[in-house]
Amino acid sequence: MLLILAIRCHFRRSATAPRWYRAAADPRLAAALRAMHENAAHPWTVLELAAISGLSRAAFARVFREALGQAPMQYLTEWRMTVDRDHLRADDLTLPQIADAVGYGSPFAFAAAFRRHHGQPPGTWRQGERATAETRLLANTHPVP
Repeated sequence: MLLILAIRCHFRRSATAPRWYRAAADPRLAAALRAMHENAAHPWTVLELAAISGLSRAAFARVFREALGQAPMQYLTEWRMTVDRDHLRADDLTLPQIADAVGYGSPFAFAAAFRRHHGQPPGTWRQGERATAETRLLANTHPVP
């Protein structure tokens, strides 16, 4: 807990704090970011996120881009990919379940979006992550003399 407080304190004083941290501190953007993070599967629109923020669509899009350096829907896609990767690493859901959990209309839509974003299908990515995890585990259990 102390580490988290120290990081927050540093971010508040730092001109180089991550954009997401500074945006989350902006009351105009905080509610929209929280909504996207809490329900990535929802079919968000810029208009809907703007309403949550109490801004017009144009003002929200402008403020969001200035704060985060990307458009709201681009940010949402990045967030969904983060959630996707977490599920793929944890191996707790099947690909159709992940697609549903993150708001894709079908496993095929999810796989296409994942491939576009990562350059490979989610199943291949998952296998690569498993192999990397196994390599790390072996390296930690069998030290080189």
